[in-house]
Amino acid sequence: MTSSEKLVFTQTVEALFVRALENRLTPACREHLRRAGLDLDQKLERSYTLEQWKEFLRIAAGHVYGGVPAEAAYYSLGERFMDAYFGTFFGRALLGVVRLAGPRRMLLRSGMGFRAGNNFSVVEIVERGPTSLELRMNDVLADMPTFAAGLLARAVELCGGWRVVSIPEEFDGTAATFHIRWAEAPAEAALTATDDDSGASRPRA
Repeated sequence: MTSSEKLVFTQTVEALFVRALENRLTPACREHLRRAGLDLDQKLERSYTLEQWKEFLRIAAGHVYGGVPAEAAYYSLGERFMDAYFGTFFGRALLGVVRLAGPRRMLLRSGMGFRAGNNFSVVEIVERGPTSLELRMNDVLADMPTFAAGLLARAVELCGGWRVVSIPEEFDGTAATFHIRWAEAPAEAALTATDDDSGASRPRA
């Protein structure tokens, strides 16, 4: 590995493939992942190349969401990743902070969160209003931008956003701009986490 190589750190891989998908990976899927370089029966490597990570995502999308349109499969993988990430030791501590900060401030600081999981993410943000902004990622971490759209939308929901919409545009195969908007959650809704009314336009799997 060279110093300029794009690397995804072990905590990112662990969040999705050990925590989020642990009970959904069939023996065939685990074997496919092993052949691609991810042996879930062994201690994880400290990092994996971005191309390895993308291949792991392709395998998971095909096995876990077989028959589902790819953009919906990747969106759901993004959501599951974010749920699992906030279930890690570091993520639980972070979640308490970002819930107090709220969706807007969480998104404004999201670049630091991405860089905790890899060595290459750069995020640029243009605020459009109190509950809307444009977020540009230099790399969407997957073959399809809906993976990042799903994890961003779920992060906003976990921070108290309501009726979240996360739409990727200007995807050039690597970078994309996400238009994200949300409503402030009603007081009674903030007490319970539910997906029923948030992001009705999301490509759910």
